[in-house]
Amino acid sequence: MNPMIFIREKKWYLLSAIIVVCGSMAFAALADDSFFNVVMLICILFVLGMFIPLLVEYRAKSEFYRDLLMIFENLEKKNLITEMIRRPDFTEGMILYDILQGSDKACLDEIASYREIQESYREYIELWVHEIKTPIASSKLMLQNAEKNALLVSLNDELEKIEDDVQQVLFYSRSNNVDKDYLIKELSLQNVCNEAIRKNSKALIQKKLSVTMQDLDIFVLSDAKWIVFILDQIIGNAVKYSRIVQPSLVISAQKTSNNTVLSVMDNGIGIVASELGRIFDKGFTGTNGRSGEKSTGMGLYICKKLCNKLGLGLEAESQAGQGTTIRIIFPRSSVTDVLK
Repeated sequence: MNPMIFIREKKWYLLSAIIVVCGSMAFAALADDSFFNVVMLICILFVLGMFIPLLVEYRAKSEFYRDLLMIFENLEKKNLITEMIRRPDFTEGMILYDILQGSDKACLDEIASYREIQESYREYIELWVHEIKTPIASSKLMLQNAEKNALLVSLNDELEKIEDDVQQVLFYSRSNNVDKDYLIKELSLQNVCNEAIRKNSKALIQKKLSVTMQDLDIFVLSDAKWIVFILDQIIGNAVKYSRIVQPSLVISAQKTSNNTVLSVMDNGIGIVASELGRIFDKGFTGTNGRSGEKSTGMGLYICKKLCNKLGLGLEAESQAGQGTTIRIIFPRSSVTDVLK
């Protein structure tokens, strides 16, 4: 607390005290020396009696406001400020403390209300996804049993796209609660990559995209379901933005002393340098997403979000016209970070 601010707050108190002291001294000067000395002693005691409480008050307020500002600046959750400070013993400090405490409670109640709404909405979305899967699966089964023609094949492809979008909605709705839906265990990179390739096999065949898998005989600790989903999104992008002539996809892994890096490299149309840093942003579609294939800009955003929740790294390297490499980094501490 600035001393000058405190003095300004007490200006009328100090001014009245100065007037009293000066008036007493002027009155005493008219009397004899013995009376003047008595008045001088009384004025000195009066000044001491006035300033000592002011100094005590200033120290108490200064310490309180200094601690309040320091704790507030360093506090991650600002709405919990009253949990970290003591209730002061001066009136305006008590009023401020009570107001902050009431504001914190109202804020926490509001947060709890929105969390309940969000949880209810998430549960509805998950229920809707599970319900919509049934007619999609039934429709695909009927198409498989029907006599094949170009129209039915095209319709089946569209159903598969709908199924992929529905699956993306499900994973997005769960991305804020990965800790309630993961199962960390040792998994084979070969197995999860095979599963992701299988899910995209039809699109890979249609695009005549050759797939090479190298050095995947490595085990990591993570959740297989989420890793397959992340790989599915990455491979799906590689298919979507593949080149027309001799498209290829190389999936490989490398183990170091600190981590294991799973790389998915394609030779597709690539990403322009100015957009590379934004591909994990929510809703970012970029030049590629607007020029040809339809894109929501959500796939890589969800992947990045899931990787953060699982304690994994996700990075991209690309050159326009040359291809893109997406790397999933499994650090040794990832499981520890998740279980904290």
